[in-house]
Amino acid sequence: MKVKSGTSDMNVVGPAWNWPIVAYGPGDSSLDHTPNEHLDLAEYHQAIAILSRVLALL
Repeated sequence: MKVKSGTSDMNVVGPAWNWPIVAYGPGDSSLDHTPNEHLDLAEYHQAIAILSRVLALL
């Protein structure tokens, strides 16, 4: 597990609701907003499969 270093609505909503939030997604976060930022299609498809399974279990 890795602590998210970026920002999003969850950084505001989670504390406001006093509820933990988990972020998950493909890619190398060290490349975010850099000239070399990219997403491997295999990782993208794997993330879709994982998130689909997780949502089916909720």
